[in-house]
Amino acid sequence: MAGVTQSNPQTAVEHVSASGTGSPIVDHFSLIQGGPIFRFQTVIHMAMPDRPGVVKRALLTILITWFPLLILSLVQGGAFGTHVRIPFLYDFAAAARFLIGLPLLVIAEAVIDPRLNYAVKHFVKSGLVDSATLPSFEDAILKTNKLRDHIIPTLVILVFAFLPLIWFKEPQAVKSGISTWRTISSPSGESLSLAGWWFALVSVSLFRILLFRWIWITILWTSFLRRITHIDLGCVATHPDKAGGLGFLADEELYFGVIAFAASVVVAGAFGNLILYQGATVSSLKFLMIASCVLDVILFAAPLLVLTPKLIEVKHRGTYEYGELGTGYSRAFEAKWMQGHTPQSEPLLGTADIQSLADLSNSFSVVEEMKVVLIDRKLLIGLAVFAILPLVPLIIIATPADKLARAVLKLLF
Repeated sequence: MAGVTQSNPQTAVEHVSASGTGSPIVDHFSLIQGGPIFRFQTVIHMAMPDRPGVVKRALLTILITWFPLLILSLVQGGAFGTHVRIPFLYDFAAAARFLIGLPLLVIAEAVIDPRLNYAVKHFVKSGLVDSATLPSFEDAILKTNKLRDHIIPTLVILVFAFLPLIWFKEPQAVKSGISTWRTISSPSGESLSLAGWWFALVSVSLFRILLFRWIWITILWTSFLRRITHIDLGCVATHPDKAGGLGFLADEELYFGVIAFAASVVVAGAFGNLILYQGATVSSLKFLMIASCVLDVILFAAPLLVLTPKLIEVKHRGTYEYGELGTGYSRAFEAKWMQGHTPQSEPLLGTADIQSLADLSNSFSVVEEMKVVLIDRKLLIGLAVFAILPLVPLIIIATPADKLARAVLKLLF
């Protein structure tokens, strides 16, 4: 690495390869591969970057969370039948949470982590980080890694995952007045079934751990982006992406939509139970549906906002630099062509001066159009689609056929 940092201050493109950047710190960037939870996954040989191991861990979560609930419900007669209002095999919330949502939270590691690694390496490969600023960039990565590996965030995750157990005294079925597979009836009243205890102590707690961990990873990513705003990045106001060269980050942020989809699946399952067993309607839940989708979009788009001050700085600098250049060139052009200082042998038609003036004007227009907020329509729509998709089948199933037909006809005509 010393050889990289001591080289001539030219763009990093000169010392990168097709697969790396020349910096082990940059090449091995990962927000997943670190911390106590990751070390535990490594022990069981199911950690990143071993993607088949991640898939096996996703299946293992089903065996730990959903399968015991099925067995225990069968033993106590709560898996199906009419003994309870909501049998286990007819519980949309449980199926959505443990058969779809939870495995997706695990599989998302194999989707998101490589994309973030690619984005970080692109800073060096594109020249945004050159050999002069590479040490500062590596320092930002090392500080992020140190925060990632700290034990305190993991302890906080565990506390928040298991804290609800302190107030877990009265079965939810008793509160709602609807019997479920999580409770059993006895002469003394309703009490938690074996499946109910496993649900509270193991299944839902594990789900919370993985969900809160992804929230922590999002915070880590935000922290990293905030750190690099203090580096003199090679951003150019006239970059074709109209974002100073940082537009690629919006494309990578879209991959967090996998988490938004997983969370929305769980919400859709809960809404399904409310509609089927408690008489709720799509109309009565529409504000909650909208709120959940908006929350998903805000949570996973917000990290890009920390780059706004840097983009404002780049645009401001570009405006003044191209303004000075434009003023000087325009005066020279006017003196040459408007004030009679043009050599008689040089014709106006086809001169490169006019083309240069037009190019300069176009460059200035690009600076004016440069975005200072990376959150664009493509990202917002993409995240919204991830958040809305799990709710679409629920809306279609729960909406009466005549209302659905009228809504489709309105869209068509």
